[in-house]
Amino acid sequence: MTRLVSSWLHLPALQQLFDIFEREGATLRLVGGSVRDGLLGLPVSDIDLAVDRDPHWVMNLLHKAHIKAIPTGIDHGTITAVLEKRPYQITTLRVDVKTFGRKAHVAFTEDWLQDAMRRDFTMNAIYADKHGHLFDPVKGLEDLESHYVRFIGNAAQRIKEDYLRILRFFRFSARFGHEPYDAEGMNACREYASHLPHLARERVTEEFLKILELPLPLYALEAMKETDVLSYILHPGTWDDLKALVPLEKEVGFSPSALLRLAAFHPILVEIKAHLRLSKKQETILAFLGKKHELITETSFKHQAYLWGKEKIFDLILLQTARRIVNTELNFNEGVSFIKHLHFQFESWLTPVFPLTGDDLLSCGIRQGENIGIFLKTVENWWISQDFEPDRDACLGHLRTLL
Repeated sequence: MTRLVSSWLHLPALQQLFDIFEREGATLRLVGGSVRDGLLGLPVSDIDLAVDRDPHWVMNLLHKAHIKAIPTGIDHGTITAVLEKRPYQITTLRVDVKTFGRKAHVAFTEDWLQDAMRRDFTMNAIYADKHGHLFDPVKGLEDLESHYVRFIGNAAQRIKEDYLRILRFFRFSARFGHEPYDAEGMNACREYASHLPHLARERVTEEFLKILELPLPLYALEAMKETDVLSYILHPGTWDDLKALVPLEKEVGFSPSALLRLAAFHPILVEIKAHLRLSKKQETILAFLGKKHELITETSFKHQAYLWGKEKIFDLILLQTARRIVNTELNFNEGVSFIKHLHFQFESWLTPVFPLTGDDLLSCGIRQGENIGIFLKTVENWWISQDFEPDRDACLGHLRTLL
């Protein structure tokens, strides 16, 4: 049988946890994303474990072992053990008696199969012991190796337990699966898509942005459109722009940006805000990308990057180039060459610092409140127009001519 072979499995703190539970006759196993990602050779951040003992028993055991124990979700069986400043979530095997979205009335059990059956996808219900030996009650390993994302048991039942699993199905399918996606899962998502508006918008927004940020989100979005899921989240405004942007990002070697892709997917911020719950920072970024800007060129790059920041301007260049490709102003290869050239030219360019401050204006005789801001901005605009070359003395000289 395939084993989990990962360096993090041998962390002394993790092995200490296994040993403590083992000495007391309890069975402790890794489960979920750490096992799945470890088997795929992907980086692992969160380490979750399952145990066949009551959560209060777990708390007492950890206290006796002088390990910090936080009752993170003790009513639902979850305790967080902290060793060497790293959290390890330990959850008692359970059965969901009655579900309310992400919350549920639960009953604790010692049955590993029952615990597996309440989870979402087969690949998320693979367990591993301290040596990496696997316990795979729902054939998750077979699906993982086949790149097949499948609900555990009845897909409709899993979705009714938490309608957010509709979006998770498309996200996991896009990240781990092959096309086409599981037919039963697709049909169940179509059947219950109308329940998505009843979910908290924060949860829907988080999942949708995670889908947009995947390396290859386009097939997932097409499948969401086909099943009417997309119509309950956000209607696409400029689908072609996104279809041009995704391969453009990949070809020029830029990391996927969920907000940049959202701006390409739908350019009208007021409509995005009507459907998704965004932070003020996210809204500010989208407002910038949604404005009508002059076309960024090699000549104008420095000025725009000084005003808005390099990162924002490179995002804007990607978006503008994708739209120029859609409008046949550029072909794809020309767009790639243009962005790579600009990036090579300006990747190491440091944003200049304007050499004057308000104190300089005071020293020139302008009194506080006497249009200091206007004079300062006027000199700064002149300095920008001179390609940031004038030094402090030259800027002061220009200020004196204004005065």
